[in-house]
Amino acid sequence: MEDNTDYKQIIIAHHKEGLGASDAKILSKVDELGYIPKSCEERLAIIKGLYEKSDNTCTQAMAYGDQIELQIYEMLHSVDERWESNKYIESEKYSKQNCKLFCHIDFFKKDDEEKIITFVECKATSQTIKEARHHYSEQLYIENMLGKEYIKKLGKGWKFNMKLCHYNTNEYDGILKENRIEFCRIRFGNGLFDIDKSMMLISSYLDNMTEYYREDIEQRYLPEEVKQKFDIINTYVREIKEREDKVKEFKEKMFKFMDEKNIKSIKTDVFTLTKVEPTETITFDKKRFEDEHKTLYKKYLKKSNKKGYALLKLKGDNNIN
Repeated sequence: MEDNTDYKQIIIAHHKEGLGASDAKILSKVDELGYIPKSCEERLAIIKGLYEKSDNTCTQAMAYGDQIELQIYEMLHSVDERWESNKYIESEKYSKQNCKLFCHIDFFKKDDEEKIITFVECKATSQTIKEARHHYSEQLYIENMLGKEYIKKLGKGWKFNMKLCHYNTNEYDGILKENRIEFCRIRFGNGLFDIDKSMMLISSYLDNMTEYYREDIEQRYLPEEVKQKFDIINTYVREIKEREDKVKEFKEKMFKFMDEKNIKSIKTDVFTLTKVEPTETITFDKKRFEDEHKTLYKKYLKKSNKKGYALLKLKGDNNIN
């Protein structure tokens, strides 16, 4: 198997060009609805180049999955060197102008003597193999269809074999136990969903997709004319912050000077600087009152409409209203 980091980067790069078998639930949903739901827009925005996902989170379950897959592959490869890992298979039949369809099959073997192509999708879960087969049925369906398409390109006489390899991760401690590895043959009597229809709808949607906004986005994903305005405001905000810091430092030094010289105020043509002596303030403990007098607190609550506004928050939690 290639270096883990390298092959992961290759997979990420391919996912910017189209949909992989792991995106099968998107295709299933689009076929079911007949249109592109909002929940699918982020994935399509990545393909269109309007958004780049920077989340490289790796959970313990994901790490275990990668580790188990690698160990099983090495076990298979040690017996038969024809096994390949994460083989890239791209569909000509289903790929469209704006969106490719492909899979990175976990384990791939080409048997030239028997003329058999074998795809194995490897899953490591806490479920049974039957439950995993059901949970990943859409992905397995895509891989199965791409496998059948693949053997047609090879010519007459070639056969296709699709399998699910499952490893139960309950009590997994980093050491692979061979008796936990299970294989089952994958067959589909009927089509789960219309892949071609979904890909056509997605390609058409991408053709007209010119912008994408999440609830929280970075400046770089804004239209160019808006980005330019942000660049100007960024400069203003930095200048404001620098000047506020200088004014704060000036006031602290002047308080010390005025206190030492017993000066109460200093007037200029622009402002008056007044020395304010340390004082004791009294505040109302709203939280405690609410906790101790819930009924009375609710009695005096007043509802009012507040105009919406854009809150500018500096790094460091300082706000500019």
